Amino acid sequence: MLKSLARTAGFLAYFFITLEMLFMVTPFALYYYSAYAPLLSTPSRFQATAWLPAFFLPHLSTEIMPSIGGLIFLIGLPGFLVGAWQVYYAKFRGRGVVKSGFYKLVRHPQYFFLAVAGLGLLIVWPRFILLIIYVHMLWFYYLLAYSEEERMQSRYGKVYLELMQKTPMFIPGEPGGRLARLLFGWILGRRLRLVVLYCASLAVAISGAFALRQLSLRLITHLTLPGDKLAAVSFLSSDGPQVRELIHSARDDSKVQDRLSRRDGWIMIQATEGKPSVTHVMIDSGMTREQAKTLPLAEKGIKLVFLLRMDPHAPSDPFEASARWRPVLIAELDDGRRSHVIDLNQALFQGNPVMPIF
Repeated sequence: MLKSLARTAGFLAYFFITLEMLFMVTPFALYYYSAYAPLLSTPSRFQATAWLPAFFLPHLSTEIMPSIGGLIFLIGLPGFLVGAWQVYYAKFRGRGVVKSGFYKLVRHPQYFFLAVAGLGLLIVWPRFILLIIYVHMLWFYYLLAYSEEERMQSRYGKVYLELMQKTPMFIPGEPGGRLARLLFGWILGRRLRLVVLYCASLAVAISGAFALRQLSLRLITHLTLPGDKLAAVSFLSSDGPQVRELIHSARDDSKVQDRLSRRDGWIMIQATEGKPSVTHVMIDSGMTREQAKTLPLAEKGIKLVFLLRMDPHAPSDPFEASARWRPVLIAELDDGRRSHVIDLNQALFQGNPVMPIF
């Protein structure tokens, strides 16, 4: 029962993280979001849970974080496959307990490398809700490993007990175990101690993610004009004053003003460079890759994507994690002046996902 539950939880964690990335860049995004979007949009209806689908790390403003995540994933996946090969090769040869290779360093290298691969995917697609799923996945791996070790002890007896004494469970040196004993070793009951550790791990992960989100925003050029209900975030190399001048120039344009005057509520402007960056924003908003690539935009030059705030319980801070946005128009700039405005067909955003803003 425990083994089946843990495997199901691990599968779902990778399913939600991986499939969103895959379908975002395929023509099947529409069909995917028709089933997946409710998971993201439902929490947004309630103020207490509206932050869950938000991103806590930079996703649009830099390629460094997704690249780091992809590299971590590529380290974890081969490591898992090598560990699995060691186990099944030993079973095929009837060698009993595996003590070589990765198993010489830790008792459960497969779970360790799966956790590494999951961390990589989480960095690529860093939603709060996926972070919570990832933490639960780690706990299920621990419970599954604990259950497996009880069976190994009953089967191999002293041989496996000696291995447990010499070899750490997941990470060499067992830093997690030492920290847990230091902070919660005074709790006598094992089950109660695990419950406390579980709650503490969730609290640390979520609070740490909020801290990373705030740090990320500080490192990205952004501004807020409360009186105009206007916010902006820049993916350009320009500094704050230049971005402010750019935003004011576009906002004061007659065609842009005419379109924005029909909208009520907060407006977010994303300043970006080149068509590929705009395509990325459109895909993350629920448009298919093919639809985004056919937008009549020049390959180079500054583009301003205007987003309309969609959440019903809109607080004053447009950069709140609970804020929800939808692209409504794109303005192309030529030498700081508007050269082209595109009204975005809202029917193209069929999936209605909760998009990242930075």
